[in-house]
Parts: sequence; C-alpha cells; structure tokens
Amino acid sequence: MIKNVVIIGAGNVATHLSKAIKNAGFNILQIASRTEESARELGTLLDVPYTSSADDFNTSAELYIYSVKDDAILSALSTFTPRRDALVVHTAGSVPMDILSDFSSNIGILYPLQTLSKAKEVDFTQIPLYIEANNNTNTDTLLAFASTISERAKVVNSATRAKVHLAAVFACNFTNNLYSIASDILEKAGLSFDDMLPLISETTEKIKTLHPRKAQTGPAIRRDSKVIEKQLNALSGREKEIYKLITESIQDEKF
Repeated sequence: MIKNVVIIGAGNVATHLSKAIKNAGFNILQIASRTEESARELGTLLDVPYTSSADDFNTSAELYIYSVKDDAILSALSTFTPRRDALVVHTAGSVPMDILSDFSSNIGILYPLQTLSKAKEVDFTQIPLYIEANNNTNTDTLLAFASTISERAKVVNSATRAKVHLAAVFACNFTNNLYSIASDILEKAGLSFDDMLPLISETTEKIKTLHPRKAQTGPAIRRDSKVIEKQLNALSGREKEIYKLITESIQDEKF
C-alpha cells in the first residue's frame, strides 16, 4: 500500500499531479528538483519539504514519481536515486518503462493525458491516467493509487501509450499551433483571437457527440476550389504549405 510519495520535478505536470496526490490524502514527503527555485516554489505551494540537493534526497517513500522532461529522466534518476525496492514511475507519454529498470526492481508508468499549465487549474479526477507496471502486484498497487486521484485510470502497455501520446500530439499540440497561426492572421487584420473562441468551443462540443469526420466542415470538404485558391494566394511560406497539406488530408478522408 502506498502512503508516502516523493515527486521529482516541479514543472507543469509535477505541479498538477502533486496537488491531486495531496488532495487525495497521500503524504508527500518531498519535492525534488534540480533547481532550488523550482523546488522551493512547488514545495511552498504544497507546504511540504523540498530539495535540489542529492545529499538531502528522501529515500523512505513507497512511491517515487519522476515527472521531468523525457530526455531528463535518466539524469534525474542518477541525481535523485530511489531505494532499490521502492516503486519507481515516470509520467512521460512516449518513453518506455524499461528506462527505469536499472534503478529499481519495481517500476511503472503514470501518464496523465492532458495539456497542463501551472497557471490553469484542472479537475484531475477527470483526466485519463494511463498506468503500466512490470508485474501484477505493482500493477494492482499503481492502479489502486491512480484510481484515488483520477476516475479514469486504466492499464495500458507501452506500445499503446505511445500511440495515445502520438494521437495527443495531433489533437492538442498541432491544433494549438494552428490556433497560433490563426491568431497571427487575425492580428494582422486588426482583430482579436477572442473572436475565434465561440467557433472553437462549438467544434469541441460537437465532437463530443459526433465522430470528427462527421463534424468536418469548411471549403476543403466542400471542394470549393475558388475559396481554396483565394486563401492559398493570401498565404505564403510555411503557412501556405500547411494549408495545402491539411486541405489534401481532409479531401483524402473517406466521409
């Protein structure tokens, strides 16, 4: 049974995850981060001990959560090394679980499917939380823990989790970049991106009840060549290439 947790990392995911863990009644023994400032910020927010020093790292927890950038996981493990028998997990979407195997005999994944920013509160209980572990006992333990902080905790393997993360890049990260392009176009016209918000909200609401293909609208699906040509002529460089590629992708769909 997990009672005590140490969280390594103090970024967006670590911040929201640690809040959810504390709200669920678990004891966070320590926040560890490579920089004193970030460790202090999150530790102070949660009113829990914090450190940026390997010498002060707490090794008495049952669960260690490494919530850092993908390419910083091994470095964080080497700096803040857990007990060999503790349950050690990371929160990355596309990093295999086996990266943890040199540091513990009990390893797993705790991956929240959500875009997270420190300044924006979220209801963590509604965030899909994908877990994986290296044996049945650890799977049961981690699933029980995850289920206390999210109503949507589920077990998936690394290959499936990688596909989920890939889908999230398309659905969230790429879409947000398109929002940024739209914002630039509006700003050049002297308008605010706020004008797009009702449209974005309606699109989001629509795909809650319709498959995205069924919700598709616009000149591409209508094959309105005159509008498409006019809009292409208004663009240049990368934005023009993106418009062409997505238009072709829409028209290649089987509706």
